[in-house]
Amino acid sequence: MKAYVLDGPRRGMVREVPIPVPGEGEVLIKVVSAGLCGTDAHIYLGEFYSKYPLIPGHEFAGVVAGVGKGVKRFREGQRVAADPNVFCEKCDYCRQNVQNFCRDFQAIGVTRDGAFAEYVVAPEASVFDIGEMDFVEAAMIEPLACVVYGQQRARPELGTTVLIFGAGPIGLLHLQLARCNGASFVAVADIKEERLALADGLGADLVVINDAAGNGRLRERFPNGFDLVIDTTGVPKVVEAAVPYVKNAGTLLIFGVCPNDSTIRLSPYEIYKRDLKIVGSFALKKTFQAAINLLQNKRVVVSPLIGERITLAQLLERMEEFVAGRNRLKTVVCLDEALAGIQPL
Repeated sequence: MKAYVLDGPRRGMVREVPIPVPGEGEVLIKVVSAGLCGTDAHIYLGEFYSKYPLIPGHEFAGVVAGVGKGVKRFREGQRVAADPNVFCEKCDYCRQNVQNFCRDFQAIGVTRDGAFAEYVVAPEASVFDIGEMDFVEAAMIEPLACVVYGQQRARPELGTTVLIFGAGPIGLLHLQLARCNGASFVAVADIKEERLALADGLGADLVVINDAAGNGRLRERFPNGFDLVIDTTGVPKVVEAAVPYVKNAGTLLIFGVCPNDSTIRLSPYEIYKRDLKIVGSFALKKTFQAAINLLQNKRVVVSPLIGERITLAQLLERMEEFVAGRNRLKTVVCLDEALAGIQPL
């Protein structure tokens, strides 16, 4: 089969590799679509804990092509997606339902070969039926599942006021989910007007350019700040600047992935005096089915968030563009080349 293989930092190529054989309890999936994620950029640049050689790709959907011994819930031809996170369910963390800190944590496309290939193997426990869901949209299940977990961590209440920094695909998912969770007002700040236009179309109550003028508009509308502020940018300076927008007794959700050696200046006295809550959110935990339900029932829409559809061969050049930030919204690799080259309306 053809696969995009990373042999080291910035050393990717498409080449022929053996089709994986599903072991006991595993499902072989013929990949139809696979989303390009910020984690893939970190792996490509050598900034993650992944080891080479590796086939990346952890946001994917496809068709069951075979099953290993003992698999009972899936059959060939079934349309599926898979949670890339593989938990042992035996360690202390797993037994306390904190599986995203599993001591034997593995992830498809991160610590084991992933979906930038014609076929990928996943444990049966990680595989989910997607019915008639569009394959390209199904590649968004995994990022939405991460957003669901993030908002579960932040625990917004009915009537919450929310400010989101970043109007990329993740920020726009947070916008929609905040509305599902009963937010009374959602503001979105970004530096790109075209992304803010998308946020406006998806129901944001206020969109602002993240500059002095935009910040003034936020202050004018909510002088006391917001109940929940969410950073999806992963830019340390943005995270640091977000703190003053958190209302007294409010919550800051740090969702974007900042560089692992970055720091921010933060007053512990301010956290104490203002009764602030700062929440992190790592990966996802048992939220994959919830994400499927939200998409199947149209509570969250992802088609406006999908930018370019490319082939596996095009990934070679597009990866450099992606890490340089020149992509438009979510890029999806289409292993079914008939789906590639279709641009959003």
